[in-house]
Amino acid sequence: MKKNVITRILTVSLAVLLCMACTSVHKQGETVDASVFGLKPDTGKDASSFIRKALEYCTRHHVAKLIIEPGRYDFYPEQTFETYLFISNNHDGLKSVAFLLKGMVDFEISAPGAQFVFHGYTLPFVLENCRNVKLTGFSINFARTFQSEGDILSVGNGKLEVSFSEEYPFKVENERLKFYDETGKIEYPFGNLLEFDPIRKETAYMARDYYVGNNLKAEQTGPCSVRLHIPDIQGTPGNKMVFAPNHRLVPNIVVHRCEGIEVDSITMYNSGGMGFIAQMSKNLTVSKMVVTPPSGKVVSCTADATHFSNCTGKIRIEDCLFENQMDDATNIHGIYMRIKKKISPYKLLVQLVHHEQLGMDIFNPKDSVEMVDAKTMVTYAHAQIDSVKRLNKDFTEITFSDKLSEKVKINDVVGATVTPDIVLRNTVCRRNRARGVLLGSRTSISVEGCTFHIGGAAIMTGGDSQYWFEQGGVSNMTIRNNIFDNCMFGNWGRAIISLDAGEEPEPADVPRFNRNVLVENNEFRLVDSRIVSAVSVDGFVFRNNKIIRSDDYPFSSQQAEPFIMERSVHVDIEKE
Repeated sequence: MKKNVITRILTVSLAVLLCMACTSVHKQGETVDASVFGLKPDTGKDASSFIRKALEYCTRHHVAKLIIEPGRYDFYPEQTFETYLFISNNHDGLKSVAFLLKGMVDFEISAPGAQFVFHGYTLPFVLENCRNVKLTGFSINFARTFQSEGDILSVGNGKLEVSFSEEYPFKVENERLKFYDETGKIEYPFGNLLEFDPIRKETAYMARDYYVGNNLKAEQTGPCSVRLHIPDIQGTPGNKMVFAPNHRLVPNIVVHRCEGIEVDSITMYNSGGMGFIAQMSKNLTVSKMVVTPPSGKVVSCTADATHFSNCTGKIRIEDCLFENQMDDATNIHGIYMRIKKKISPYKLLVQLVHHEQLGMDIFNPKDSVEMVDAKTMVTYAHAQIDSVKRLNKDFTEITFSDKLSEKVKINDVVGATVTPDIVLRNTVCRRNRARGVLLGSRTSISVEGCTFHIGGAAIMTGGDSQYWFEQGGVSNMTIRNNIFDNCMFGNWGRAIISLDAGEEPEPADVPRFNRNVLVENNEFRLVDSRIVSAVSVDGFVFRNNKIIRSDDYPFSSQQAEPFIMERSVHVDIEKE
């Protein structure tokens, strides 16, 4: 009996001391150390429950800073937060989230030297309806990467033989290749193949994508090797063949309807989608972010390093390194919704078309929007929204303050008119699949002091109302003091700088889709003669740029002009 009483007293005393410790720290500096909640590094145990307690405490008590000590922390999905998410350009679904920040204001997670390692399909960070939040100092990695990387043994006659290390457990079941985690329970399905050069640690010269699904005929040829039947497959023995995931289920950091978010000095080694994705948010800063592969691998994030959808205010990307991801370094754009029905002179039924944009609430009452011809991308009318009624993840009813223009027609698209100021500065983009940066804004864009080494276009702009439905077009764009180092050694672009427009020519008497583009004081080291491809530009200046022919790669056999200008006016190109 006495023993039970003593035990109870000790338990209550410990709880009181814990509470006092937290309160004391909170009062003294509005700072809490996560160790107070039992979080310890390098244990190998699941850290999810301790982080959950810490974040719940910080939310209740309006803590200003949560500190996490250096060391490794492992996160498993069993005790994470759970929430259903619609994520632009990623796949929606019910997510297991390790760090879920909802409604946080004036808050920072500071974790210099902390290594966050996630297991399975655990999504690292979600910030929702937050303001003035900073994440700094830590790294993100996964115990099992979402891609599988194999060594090419032989290629020929529609067959590819590849060997895999023990990091990529696999089985051949019913003549189908399937990848698993170390437990053999979690599957990692693949959707496309891409060859990488392990010496240069980049996509192989002129490599192409093989979109194969997960239905290739396979036969196991050894304990660690498999032969796949792929028509027209090409590759070089000794190179790496990357089996990329057929989904984008697990981006690393998701920012939704937030303002004043800063991500500083974070390293990302892998992801199951975008590295950093922000949507419907304002004033975002990404600084000193490093996206790079884990040791011995050739792929980092399995999609874009960073991505911004329907964001406003100022977007700043500075002093970053984005390398070896399976898609672009950044993509900044809006979303077009397709007009499905004119319900009344004041009301439209609109649709989100691409499956990776479903569920996006991109419009709000009092927003100004543009009506855009789906073929020419010409904006022919503007309107102000009175009310928005989302019917489901596909369809939304929009009621407007005034009567709609009679020009509005079915299958045209609707987009927002407020776009961000974009600053991309002192950043290296290299060795990734596809393009460097995709930029869209009618406000202003500045790309300065950056280095691009990209298999396709280094800088691309444009709008799309046929597949991705990404709202684009640029005004007031400056590209200055950059190095374009051996770009276009792959198959993902029409030129180093590619300014695109609609599918069909716009009428001669309407404004061009892109306007006021300045390219000056850059250095171009060429392995392909195509420097600029510009469509529908009013005001293009190319001056004081240094152009060097490189011998680092075979020079492209395409006999193309360095400057291809279509439907463009007020063009001033200064050649050496």
